Formats: sequence, structure tokens, C-alpha cells
Amino acid sequence: MIPDHASDSISSQLTVASQVPFEDLCTTLEQIQKCKSRPQKPKYFKDFLDSWRKFHDALHENEKDVTDSFYPAMRLILPQLERERMAYGIKETMLAKLYIELLNLPKDGKDALKLLNYRAPAGSQDDAGDFARIAYFVLKPRCLKKGQLTIQQVNDLLDSIANNNAIKRKDMVKKSLLQLITQSSAFEQKWLIRMILKDMKLGVSQQTLFSIFHPDAVELYNVTTDLEKVCRQLHDPTIFLGDVSITLFSPFKPMLAAIVNIREIEKQMNNQSFYIETKLDGERMQMHKDGDVYKYFSRNGYDYSQQFGSSPCEGSLTPFVHKAFKNDIQNCILDGEMMAYDPTTQAFMQKGSKFDIKRMADDSGLQTCFCVFDVLMVNNQKLAREMLSKRYEILASVFTPIAGRLQIVLKNQANTQKEAVDALNEAIDNREEGIVIKNPLSVYKPDKRGEGWFKIKPEYVNELMDELDLLIVGGYWGKGLRGGMMSHFLCAVAETPPPGEKPSVFHSICRVGSGYSMKELYDLGLKLAKYWKPYHRRDPPPNILCGTEKPEVFIEPYNSVIVQIKAAEIVSSDMYRTDYTLRFPRIERIREDKEWHDCMTLDLIEQLRGKASGKLATRHLDVDDNEPQEKKRKTISKVKKKIGLVDHFKAPDLSSISRVSSIFEDVEFCVMTGTRSYSKNELESKIAEYGGSVVQNPGSDTYCVIAGTENIRVKNLISSDKHDVVKAEWLLQCFEAKRFVPWQPGFMIHMSPETKQHFAYEYDAYGDSYTSDTDITQLKEVFLRINDLQKEPSQDMIADIEARYSWDSSPLSIFRQCIIYLYPSDELNSSGAKIYQRKLLTETLMLRFYGAKVISQLEEGVSHVIVGDHAHLEEIKAIRRQFKRKFKILSQQWVKDSIKAGKLQKENVYLI
Repeated sequence: MIPDHASDSISSQLTVASQVPFEDLCTTLEQIQKCKSRPQKPKYFKDFLDSWRKFHDALHENEKDVTDSFYPAMRLILPQLERERMAYGIKETMLAKLYIELLNLPKDGKDALKLLNYRAPAGSQDDAGDFARIAYFVLKPRCLKKGQLTIQQVNDLLDSIANNNAIKRKDMVKKSLLQLITQSSAFEQKWLIRMILKDMKLGVSQQTLFSIFHPDAVELYNVTTDLEKVCRQLHDPTIFLGDVSITLFSPFKPMLAAIVNIREIEKQMNNQSFYIETKLDGERMQMHKDGDVYKYFSRNGYDYSQQFGSSPCEGSLTPFVHKAFKNDIQNCILDGEMMAYDPTTQAFMQKGSKFDIKRMADDSGLQTCFCVFDVLMVNNQKLAREMLSKRYEILASVFTPIAGRLQIVLKNQANTQKEAVDALNEAIDNREEGIVIKNPLSVYKPDKRGEGWFKIKPEYVNELMDELDLLIVGGYWGKGLRGGMMSHFLCAVAETPPPGEKPSVFHSICRVGSGYSMKELYDLGLKLAKYWKPYHRRDPPPNILCGTEKPEVFIEPYNSVIVQIKAAEIVSSDMYRTDYTLRFPRIERIREDKEWHDCMTLDLIEQLRGKASGKLATRHLDVDDNEPQEKKRKTISKVKKKIGLVDHFKAPDLSSISRVSSIFEDVEFCVMTGTRSYSKNELESKIAEYGGSVVQNPGSDTYCVIAGTENIRVKNLISSDKHDVVKAEWLLQCFEAKRFVPWQPGFMIHMSPETKQHFAYEYDAYGDSYTSDTDITQLKEVFLRINDLQKEPSQDMIADIEARYSWDSSPLSIFRQCIIYLYPSDELNSSGAKIYQRKLLTETLMLRFYGAKVISQLEEGVSHVIVGDHAHLEEIKAIRRQFKRKFKILSQQWVKDSIKAGKLQKENVYLI
């Protein structure tokens, strides 16, 4: 409660914050926190607020246009909303060291160790993990009994810390902290620490506090993300906002999609049509444009205009998209996803890759692309209340898309659950994050989730994900409700042991701290509690190998348990010993049925990593019952594929002619497209007549995929490399012959790895069989292939042939995809032209021998530049900046190590 004596010193120059002791605010916060009744908690906040407003009215009774507001107090109560203004760069460990230094505590003393090891349980279990509470008991006998600071003074000192942290003035940060500490009581410092750490532990939500402050506060904050504007504009609780709307150059909380069960899609859409969009894996961003002025804001309201360009003359995006806007567009606000685009592969990079779109370097070889999926304002016309279908129409008239720079997110209109399932399966095949379903009638509601927008990811659907059995090898003490127990765990995979032996060495792969209930966490903690040992960085356990991420405690593998982990994908990371980690990992269950030595091995995780470019969703969802194909059709027996000529020296079996309906008995097909003569339905009906079964999505029991024409779905299946894709002509020949006609190269659109290997043994490079007789038609086809291959083969053509016949695993093709330029070395030149030329020729021939294309001059299209020294490094980088396709600059050691290992080595290690 604000004391009455404060009104004795009222002055027109003063603010409420400069008159209210900081201790009063701390007392209110303490009352809120200690109150056991949740409905009662807001009352303490309301009493403080009413007192503040009463004092404010008295202080500014005769003034107009007062800017004084509740903001100085509100920003301390809700510090998590002021991340940019209150970015202190201070965590518990830094505070602990500072207190030890300022209070001159013995470094190995009891109190110093309490501060440093605040997460470890000691004494009261309630204190573990609560640094502010532990610090309070250490400070209580050493600090002022009563503080001397006002709320304004605290704000000024905290602002000083934030400003000096931004310019890396650690000495000034320390100075301001010292002022706070020396002029505050231990009680006040407990709450100061919570404000600095942005972890208040009040037990009441910000929405509740906002609603007490003003009925419109939540809505205004959602569309502005500006706490100061909320406090000033809504200071008077009797004045309401007529229409809170999105405004230019003011960041707003974006509308979000809720998770939905795919079975509920039609119900959620009221059995009306809906839009399906690809869920992009980038950074949510909004672009505000007014003439030549641009602003870019993140989902949390951070300003990234400096990175992407506040004008057409600067930044990684604005200079490339400014002229794309139509001439009649003066200003607009666009909502979308900022993506990294690789112009070489003409594909978007996934966020799990090693790059940060907000800090992407010019020479990374990637370019910034803004993928727009909504428009909120055009030429001062607010559009948030327009239906989504109308906003889409307007969006199409705002700019002309530029591939790889400024694109409109493609959408398909759909009506059924099956179409949503097909779209999800296609996203899985394309290694995409998932799909977004949107209601065409929805209006834009900032910071609302699920108001007509829904997201479906493979990991949300049971049994579509590959799950990993990992061993817990390390732990981290928890904070807050998890204080005094292990809240996060370091997990590992085992080095593959010799046959018959148990693994002895384990490699860290991820840190996980979600997916379990508090009871499950408590039970797991009890099970492992007696086995934890302190982890010493200078003397780590020899059988648990870590990267830069180290645990606080470790456990011997034979005392540990296996946990089943679900994650989105496997991504590169130098924080763990495996050199990769899991994205969005969570614990599904504890594998009580498995012994510690049955955990996943390095070999198995490598196989998973290579199976789908690291994505852990590889199975399809069945449209009929929402279970994966592999789960559904276990009753159909596997049919051995009849590849090539089967029993071609024997007389044909004529018995099948009279039993036309049985030639495809127990054989499962997936017909993707029909031909001009036969539609997809007609082919499926014919298969059924001949005894076969038909599915709409291929699974592990599918014999082959039939395609009359190639569409996007067929191409996606080809890229997944899991199924044989066969021309419909083969099926028609089977119908005509009334028997199972063996496959030949001419029938194949795409071959699975198993089939490729078989064809490599049965046919030569031109598709001519080594064993079977041929006819005139087949011979003409072979000659046509010979003529095509007689043309000078490109690097890509050679690589394609190698892949087709499974020769690409040969060490002699390790550089096949590389176009290399050997940069001349000054050191070599100085030793004589002839010697230099001889050495250059040797290196060129060596690279060509191992599949590389070596060019004689540095030109567009080169993928790698190999240098012997750093003498011309700046000159090479200057040339690279002028190229459309960015090449990599590597040391000669990369070539030597790759040849020695028989496979390409990781380029990052050899970058110059």
C-alpha cells in the first residue's frame, strides 16, 4: 500500500514512481506470492494499483496531458514483457560470483557454495533451485534492515544495467548492481533478483493482472506488445478503447494456429471447405512498409530491421524486394515466415540446420526469403476484420512474387479429411514440418490461438514418428516446482560393441526436460537418486563422452535407465559428442522392459539420420483409420518381387490363362495416375478383377506404385526412394498376357535400392539383358539409349548413372558432385614454374581420378576453391561476393583426408 506521507511532498515536477518506496512494491509482491488462495491473490495487486491511481490523481490534479503512469511499477511486476528494454545479460551464476566478491565471502565457505550450487538440494527442499530465496538468507545478516530506493531509482539503475550490457560495458553493469545491492535490504534484493532473472513466481497470470488494470489491456498489449503504451493509454479505468487495431510500425502479437486431431478437421471447419498450407520451418516475421521505410518485427516484438533492411539501400532482404511492390502500394503490413533459401538447390533450409536467419552472413551461400501468408493493412486500410478469403485476394495484388526472395505461401482449397491426410503424407515425403489448416471465414485476431487456424505435424499423430531408445547418462538440478530434483537429463547412444558383448562407451546426443508428468519425474528421481555422482569437467568419466554440453551430475550406465524419446528430426550440433542432436525432444516413457545395454547404438542412429535427411517422420498416415500403413496391413503376406526374367528358360505356365482373377492374388498395388486410355479408377478396378488389392498410400507391403503420368505426388514418392514406381504400360501388358510379366528397364520410372542392385547384375548400362533374348523393338530402344549416352556426359549425368546402378558408393566417385578450382600458391610459384605446373597437374589428375570436375579458371558455378595458403584469402572472398552461387574455400587437407577415408569429410572442419 502506498503510504499517506508520500502526499506531503507533492510537486508538479514529480512522478508517482519517484515518491513510492521500492519496499512498498516488494511487500505487495510478497503478499501475492505467499497467499494460498488464488482468488485472493489479485486483491493485493488491486489494492496497490488503486492506491497508486489515487496518489496519481492528487499529484497531477491541476495538470493536463500527463504522461505519468503505472508503467514504472508494471514493468517490475511483469519483467518478462520487457525483454528488450530490460535485457541485463545476468544469470544466477554471475549474480552468485558478484555477491561473493562484494560481500567478501570465502570462496569455499558455506554461504558461497550455497549461492554457486543453488540448484542442489541442501537444507530445506523448498529452497532448491530458487536462487533469490537462497540469496535472501545469505544477505539477511549482511545488508541494510530497510532499503532507501524508490521505484523510480530502481528503474533508473536497472535501465543503466541494460544499456551498459548492450554496449558490453561490464564495469558499468557492475557499478549499477553495486548501487542496488548497497542501498537495498535483503528482502528487496530477493525481489530485485527475481526481476533481473524475469522469474517472479507470483502464481498469478499476466492476463489476470492486465484485466484488473483495465478491461482493454490484454487486447491493446496483443496488438502493440508495448507495455508502456498500455499503461499510459489505459491509465484511466473509466475510459475504454473503441477499436483497438493494428497500426503501422507498431509490432503486434501474431495470430497462432492450435494443435488439432486430424480426425476432427471436418468438424472444426463446420463441414465447409478450408485452406491447406505448408507449415514453414523458419522465423515468424511481420513486415511493415511505408514508402521507402521498412520495419521487420519478430513474433515477440523484437525489431530486426537492421538485419533485413530498413531501406532499399541496406539489409539482406529489402534491397531485393523493394521494386516487387505494385506502384499503387504506398504502405502495407504483411505477416509471414522468414526463410533461408538455397539458390543452388532452389529449396528452403530447415530451421534445425546450422544457420540463424536473423544473423545470416553474406557469404553463407544462402539468401533471405520472406514467405507471406497474410496481409493486415494496405494503403492505410485495416484488414484484420476482413475474412481470410478476402485478405488472400488483396494479398495477390500487393506485390509481384520473386522466387527465393518474396513469395506467397501456396494454398490448396479442400473439403475432406482425406485431402488433409494426403497433404500431411506429402509433407512427410517432402521432409516438411507439417501442414496448416485455415478457415476461409476467419478474421485476424492477434495473439489468439485456434480461432480458425490449426496445425498438424507428424509428431502430433501417434506412431508416425521413429522413436529412439536412449540411455540417461547425466542430470541437471531443477528450479521452481522442480527444485531439489533432477529436471533435465543428458541422454546418450552406445558405441556398437563386439558381438556378444555389452556396450562400454556412450556418446552424448541430447538434453531433454519435457514430456513427463511431475509424478513420473518424481518416481524417476527416486529410482536414480542414490546413483548420481558429481561431474568434474577436468576429470570426466572415461566411458561417457560429451561435447561442449556437460551435465552437473552423471550416472554409471549400468545403474541407469532407458527412456523412449520422440523428436522432430536429427540436426547438426557441436554441443554433443555425436556431432548432432535431436530437435524438440521429449520423453514418451521409461522403458522398464529394457536393460541399460539395450539402448540405441551409433550405427542405428546414423541409419535413421540418413534415412530421411534427419527427419524422424517417415511413415504415412492411412486415410481410413488414421493408423500408419505398416501397422494396418499385417495380414497381407509379402510377395517376392518378380524382377527380370523369372524361369525364362522354361516353357510358359499356361495354367494361369483360365484363372485370370488370381494372377495378382495377395499382391498390393498403389495406383497414382492413369493413362489417356485408362483412368486411375479403371486401372484399380482391373487390378481387383485379377485378384490384387489396391491402396491409396504405399506402405511396406506395397508391391509397387503404378503411374501413367508423373505429377507432384509421383515425384515426391520418387524423391523418398522407398518404392518402385512402374509405368502403367507394364500393368496393361500383364492384363493382356494374363500373367505376371517380368520387369524390364523400359518399364521402370524409378527403382528402389533393392531393385537397382538387381538390375545392375542383370542388365548393362544401356538396359540390355546379359542373359535373355531380345527382339527388334527392344533392340531399337537399346540403340536409342546408346545414342543418348554417346553425347558428352555432364557431371550430373555421370552421377545419375552411378546412382542408378549403385556405383555411387565407390571411393572413385567421392568428388563426383564437386566442381573444383585449385587456387595458385605463391609458395609453389617461387619454386619454379615447371615444378609448380607438374604439382598442379598431379593434383588435378588426382581429383579427376576421384570424380571431380576441375576447372582452369575461377568462374560462376564452381562449388569448391582449394587453397594451399592464406595469402590471397581476401581476394578470393571478394570474388565470391560477386558470384551468384557461393563457393566454399577449403584447405588442401580436405582433399587428402577425403581420399584417405574414401568418403567426403565434413567441410566445416576445413573451411578457411
